Amino acid sequence: MKRNILMTFSLIAILAFTHSSCNKIKEAVKATIGLKSADIEFTIPQITATGPATIANKDVYLNVDSIIKANNSKLNASNIRSVNIKSCTITMLDGDASNNFSALNACKVDFSSNVNTNFYTLAEITNNPDVEAYTLEIPVNATVNFKDYFNATTFSYKISGDARKTTSKDIHCKATIEYDLEAGL
Repeated sequence: MKRNILMTFSLIAILAFTHSSCNKIKEAVKATIGLKSADIEFTIPQITATGPATIANKDVYLNVDSIIKANNSKLNASNIRSVNIKSCTITMLDGDASNNFSALNACKVDFSSNVNTNFYTLAEITNNPDVEAYTLEIPVNATVNFKDYFNATTFSYKISGDARKTTSKDIHCKATIEYDLEAGL
């Protein structure tokens, strides 16, 4: 009887040690990567009327699998655990006093990918101040996990807004969108 109890405790101890070791190995093989979609250049067409406006649509190539492998050769896109957005900034490259972000009352950035074609709002500002500005930091929801979008190579961005006033020309811009990606076994 004592022998059976001793064998049972020994087996439990071995299983606990093995499970603990496997978890330590899994945690050792992970990567936290700051992803930045390259500065996405686009043109806001001249805004000729107030109200809802489509500002830009842009497809961007980003090989997430290669980026993960460059950070840890044991991992790839199928090992993504989470992806959260950090920031979304739009900068005007040729705005002026009459053509700047004061023209927009609201602005949002939606995205999808070639593996998840459902558009989701990454960032949105609903009460943009009516002041001359050439950079727009759009608030993001950093708690949403976009993992299901990122085993991809093509990302589609759609920028829209609500115009409070018109502009007199097309305005060239760039968007910088940053994410935190965690991958592991």
